[in-house]
Amino acid sequence: TTEIYTLSLHDALPIYWFLAALVPAALLVGGGGWWLGGRAMRPLRIMAAAAEQVTARGLDQRIPEVGRDPEVVRLGRVLNGMMDRLEASFRQATRFSADASHELKTPLAIMQGELEQGLAAAAPGSREQQVFASLLEATSRLKGITRSLLLLARSDAGQLPLVREPVALAEEIRSLLEDAAAAGADRGLIVVVEPHPDAGAPVTVLGDRELLRVVLGNLVDNAVRYAEPGGRLGMQLSVEGGAGVVRVWNTGPGIAPEDRSRVFERFFRGRTAREAGDGSGLGLSLVREIVHAHGGSVVLEDGIPGRTVFRVAIPLASAPS
Repeated sequence: TTEIYTLSLHDALPIYWFLAALVPAALLVGGGGWWLGGRAMRPLRIMAAAAEQVTARGLDQRIPEVGRDPEVVRLGRVLNGMMDRLEASFRQATRFSADASHELKTPLAIMQGELEQGLAAAAPGSREQQVFASLLEATSRLKGITRSLLLLARSDAGQLPLVREPVALAEEIRSLLEDAAAAGADRGLIVVVEPHPDAGAPVTVLGDRELLRVVLGNLVDNAVRYAEPGGRLGMQLSVEGGAGVVRVWNTGPGIAPEDRSRVFERFFRGRTAREAGDGSGLGLSLVREIVHAHGGSVVLEDGIPGRTVFRVAIPLASAPS
């Protein structure tokens, strides 16, 4: 036999009331949990936002004491103490780099002068002349490294001096390309000039002339050093988005794919530089710091196959009319 059970409306009312109360109760519990969780996490969000503001040029930033939870307050104090130590160590290292580089300038200048005199007095083709020439080259290279370290130390401290004036980029490019042609003559390098298409509208930026020469000079030196024998190198000048843009390029083996993302790192030398046994790994990092100090940008472009292209953009002295 089959038994059929029926549920009367009177018997079902408690279930209906239970279900009707369950939904708002669940919403209330969920909303309360969300509110309590957000309130509990608020101090941590404030601390995280403050920590994100800490950079090499903003090590004086500190995390505020927020919330009443003793563990959160203690965490903030521990992080602030750690940043105190980091700031002290960073400023000590920066000061040492700047002081050491500054102190080395005078003895290196004296050494260079003495070596130049010795080289001039040495008999042509003699062993002495070769020694003096080699020592003079090493001294000049050491002077360049010292200057780079001094500029980088000042940049790290946010004290990179900029003497701003209108700089016509075409003039600087013309001078650098003449030097590049002379430096690459023994390797058969072909220097290509690609000026701004509108000769009647000079590309003028507002910047420090000497430091901008360092930027473009370092890029051109690299282009000469790593171009293939009999290859080509050049500079292209244009205006893009309110900035004077200089592209320095060469043909050659190029930069290894695994090195492209690290070329601007300090003391990093790519595979080509390591195999050649030259370079200090400071040139491109100095280029980046100087360009950023001018409010510009520098990137390694994904250019034409077989061509390495560095793009430097510096804001124009005035917007084109």
